[in-house]
Amino acid sequence: INIILTKDNNSYRSFYNALLHEGYRDLAALLQDGIPAISSGNRKSSMDGMTSYVKTVLCEGGVPQRPVVFVTRPKLVDAIKEKLYCLGSDPGWVTVYGMAGCGKTVLTAEALRDHQLLKDYFPGGVHWISVGKQDKAGLLIKLQNLCSRLEHDCTLSQRPPLNIEEAKDRLRLLMLRKYHR
Repeated sequence: INIILTKDNNSYRSFYNALLHEGYRDLAALLQDGIPAISSGNRKSSMDGMTSYVKTVLCEGGVPQRPVVFVTRPKLVDAIKEKLYCLGSDPGWVTVYGMAGCGKTVLTAEALRDHQLLKDYFPGGVHWISVGKQDKAGLLIKLQNLCSRLEHDCTLSQRPPLNIEEAKDRLRLLMLRKYHR
C-alpha cells in the first residue's frame, strides 16, 4: 500500500477496483472512504477521458476497451504514440513486442485513445486485428473479416477471399489504394 500511495490517484483507484473484482470485497470496503474523487476539470466529455469521436472510431475499428483494472504507464504509452506520429510523414508499421501478458495490447490501445492522433494521422479510422498463433483456417477467417471491414463502403460487394494468398493480395491493394496511411 505504501508503494500505491506514492503513485497517482488512478493507481489507488485501480488497486481498489482490483480488490473488488478479484474477490476481496472486505478489503476494498476498508479502502472505499479513501478513494480520490475524479476532478471534472481535467476530464474530457466522458468518464474515462475519451471524446465521443475517439470512442466511435475505436469501437468501429475493434480496438479493445480499457480493462477494469488499469494502471497507467505514461512513458510507455508516449513512446508508442511517438512512433505512431512518425507514420504521418513516413507510412509503415509500428510493432509492439514482448512476453505474453506484459501489456502490449493495453498499452497500444491506450496510445490510440488520443483525439488529435486519430484525427490527424488516422483519418480513415483504425482497424484492430489480433492475430497471435493461428492455424491457416483461423488466419484466413481473420483476413476475410479484415477485408470485409475495409471494403465496407465499396459499391461492389466482393466475395470473401477464398485463400490466404488471395486475402493478402486484396489487403495489399486496399492498403495501397485506399488506406495508405
